[in-house]
Amino acid sequence: MKQYYLLGFFAFLLFPVILPVVLVAAEATKDHAYSDFLRIIRQEEGRQLPISYDTAIVRFTDERNNIIVDLVGVIHIGDQEYYEELNEIFKRYDAVLYELVAEQDTRPDRNRVSNEPQSALSALQSGMGNALALEHQLHHIDYHAPNMVHADLSPAEFARRAVERNDLFQAFYRAMVLGIQKSSDPEAQRNELRMQGRLLASFFVSDPSLSLRRVLAEEMMNQLDEAGWVIGGDASAIITDRNEAALDVLREKIAAGKKKIAIFYGAAHLPEFAKSLERDFQMTKTGVEWVIAWDLTRDRSARTQEE
Repeated sequence: MKQYYLLGFFAFLLFPVILPVVLVAAEATKDHAYSDFLRIIRQEEGRQLPISYDTAIVRFTDERNNIIVDLVGVIHIGDQEYYEELNEIFKRYDAVLYELVAEQDTRPDRNRVSNEPQSALSALQSGMGNALALEHQLHHIDYHAPNMVHADLSPAEFARRAVERNDLFQAFYRAMVLGIQKSSDPEAQRNELRMQGRLLASFFVSDPSLSLRRVLAEEMMNQLDEAGWVIGGDASAIITDRNEAALDVLREKIAAGKKKIAIFYGAAHLPEFAKSLERDFQMTKTGVEWVIAWDLTRDRSARTQEE
């Protein structure tokens, strides 16, 4: 368990570190880009300010067998309304396969999780959520709904596979490669300074959390491919092996006669899931729906969703 928390802590810390680096194409995203599953919507007029940071629900269909699999992307801190909307969406499905590195059939209790001791990763996510005026996923998703199905590795299995794949070393190596590329790219350095300036300025406005959300949403969108490559590479325990564990559960549910299934995982997992559904399950992408994860307007009651 301690090994898993250490790996999770490293992955969480690594993501913001590599935001300002040079654009690198990731092998795992050749067919499906991370930007297929995350987006920013901007105002049509004026300063083009961002108004929402959205996650996708991407539908794949096996018309021969009348089976639908939706990839429901999530970010782990978001608006409370975001998670409430996802809870309503999940009622559509025969089964919702969810991620959680935990023992088999673990179901987080949203009424108790906020009072339980936190791992280093959860504590950092909660701290970031507080700074951005956002909520943690585990506090609001109803994992006790009857159609929710645990579909992930156990902590011991995850730690074993991460060691076998040498994930920590590989991630450090990729971060170093990107850092070297950045150091020789004047434009990348200027972008980093601009981002740091925007972050600093966010603390001197009337609504710091809103300003921070806007800056971080834009920077994360700009650096999706780099972050995915550093954390996941061509194959990793944190992405590839956990995805395969979820797909094994998907096969079980299809064999049991389930016809409408959701895979509810972090958006970083979805490009590989999409590729697997097309290649291994002979499914075709047939639609996209978007859900607002972060409201980036001052008036939260005036949320806007673009289909």
